Amino acid sequence: MSDESSDPGVVLAVAVGRSRSQAAVFDLAGRELAGDTRDHEVGISAEALMPEVVERMTKMVASIDLPVLAIGMSLPGVVNPDLGMSIDTPAMGGWDGVQLAPYFTALTDAPLILAHDAHALARSELFNSDHPVRNALVIKASTGLGMGIITDGKVVTGALGAAGEIGHTRIDAAGDRPCRCGSTGCLETVASGWALAQRLTDSGVPAGHVRDLVAAALAGDAVARGLLREGGRQLGEVVATAVNLLNPEVVVIGGDMAGAFDLYTAGVRESVYARANPIATRELTFMAQLHGDSSGLVGCAAMAIESLSDPQ
Repeated sequence: MSDESSDPGVVLAVAVGRSRSQAAVFDLAGRELAGDTRDHEVGISAEALMPEVVERMTKMVASIDLPVLAIGMSLPGVVNPDLGMSIDTPAMGGWDGVQLAPYFTALTDAPLILAHDAHALARSELFNSDHPVRNALVIKASTGLGMGIITDGKVVTGALGAAGEIGHTRIDAAGDRPCRCGSTGCLETVASGWALAQRLTDSGVPAGHVRDLVAAALAGDAVARGLLREGGRQLGEVVATAVNLLNPEVVVIGGDMAGAFDLYTAGVRESVYARANPIATRELTFMAQLHGDSSGLVGCAAMAIESLSDPQ
């Protein structure tokens, strides 16, 4: 932990997912000083969750007694960072169009930097790394599916911030299965954590969350293991196209399904090597997320810390 007396302040990191929220305080070297992770109901509204998140952060900041300089926050789905709001988060109803900065005003007037959760995950791969990747696909395989893209050492977000929204790519294997986004035939309907957990439950093994699926697989449940491997294969079909387009050096597997990294990645790798151009896979490697379960938070902290040197 850093010497607080020599530190000008701290940054806050908030990673809101479909089923849990992580909140932490970081010093300017990117070291976590305090943190708190809690599950919440899937689909919880901003009005219900945000006051509780800010209350948790207020308690953490009070124990550190340093000024807050910036806040980094991530959400699943597409966001507008200039307006500080979600603009397309299908799995979290009631968040689109809600400005989030006002929730923090009672705690701090520090600026809020908002990002897509897969983009924040990608940012974590570049932060506090001895050998940061230059070209990578960073997969968030959890309740939903998303991808962060790193090209020439920078995270690519796209014209509307929607780069890497692979979960709602339509694939033949999904048929006409209804997706939570309102469409049908999305990759998420056959390969996301919510879909795989439901299939495990239907088989007779209760799984309220993708973490239950992963735990069952690690405990040796054959159905759970088969579902994870199959989900990895389905994801790999879409990732193979991205590998051909972007020629990354590494595919990083993150999110809750990375808890069964070897099993899940075997499925992803199988499809990628079968479908991608051999030259694109010749030196391609697969690796787990650099900062483990804290990767999303680290990415949010990195955004906040780097914003302090942004002249704008």
